[in-house]
Amino acid sequence: MAKKSERTLSKSELLKKIFKRIGKYKKFNFFEKYAMFMGKVQILEFGLKKLLEEKFEYDLEKIGKWTLGHTIRELEKENLRGDFMILLKEVLELRNYITHELLLNKSLIGSIIKNKKNNNCYNKEHRALDKAIIELEQLIFLFDWANKNEAWVEK
Repeated sequence: MAKKSERTLSKSELLKKIFKRIGKYKKFNFFEKYAMFMGKVQILEFGLKKLLEEKFEYDLEKIGKWTLGHTIRELEKENLRGDFMILLKEVLELRNYITHELLLNKSLIGSIIKNKKNNNCYNKEHRALDKAIIELEQLIFLFDWANKNEAWVEK
């Protein structure tokens, strides 16, 4: 296990780390950002299940097929730190929107707007995906930080 640190995380330190993490997305187009977001959510989901296994003694084989929502409810039952849980639930809502509506909306707009120049404009779907990426990258950073600092329980 990681050695507990007395270090705290300042807002400016967090923002600096998040801006660095999201910088790599600038080179991606919309669909590449979508794929990266969905892949990272899956990695985070696995990490959350590993947390349940290692910290709360859940059987990874039994929880392996759980949805992200189910995993979050179990973490909540285990009283995982509240600030992290708030962000986690927000990412779940954003992931659900992106999974079930974002691509459909993007396709519909693309079929309505025939002009490719306008079709590639920065629109609601791009903003929603960018917001979700920022929230996810923040959550992943905080997940890693809490693991490193054994900071899963609020003091």
